[in-house]
Amino acid sequence: MRRFTQSLLSACICPCLLIAGPAQASVVEKAQEWLNQYADSDDTFSLTLTKNKIKFDGCKQKQYQLAFSQQIAPMFNIEAIVHYNKGLLDNGVLSQRVRSHEFELVSWWDSGDYRLGLSHKVRPRHEMSIPVADTIRLPTSTSAGIYLEIPFKEDKHVLTIGALRESWESDGASFQLPWRSSRDNQVKLQYAINF
Repeated sequence: MRRFTQSLLSACICPCLLIAGPAQASVVEKAQEWLNQYADSDDTFSLTLTKNKIKFDGCKQKQYQLAFSQQIAPMFNIEAIVHYNKGLLDNGVLSQRVRSHEFELVSWWDSGDYRLGLSHKVRPRHEMSIPVADTIRLPTSTSAGIYLEIPFKEDKHVLTIGALRESWESDGASFQLPWRSSRDNQVKLQYAINF
């Protein structure tokens, strides 16, 4: 029961930390210390904040990701992730701003040689702003996926293969759409090197 209460408390606090202000490592470390007060000594959990950004002429994009990971058993853990994305394409009259919030829950099974994950993600807020119109709210999307994460000889190299099915319901849109629902199947391949 204590683990469930801790996970529920963390799921409530994580979005507040992400939206509250600029991303600083000290805020995340303080939150993790505070959560450690209520955790058993054998509980294993982590709280991480990741910020990615790209910028070039006419384009700016930032992505924030706050993840809480709780180990339930030696080979099983759960991650709750909050994503915040924003972007700007600046082409004069045709400039546009995009913002989205996403909430994701992933359960991981770790065999030692590889990790297998099942995910459920909801994007309830996805907005576009253009100068010639009001803010356009896109439909809410939900996705379910399976991930396979394979580490290489060095722990810093990881290959992730994902199969996702994303669906949209037109009820959440700010304008009338010609379709009631839509689906998209995706295969993702990611190779990451940690420095």
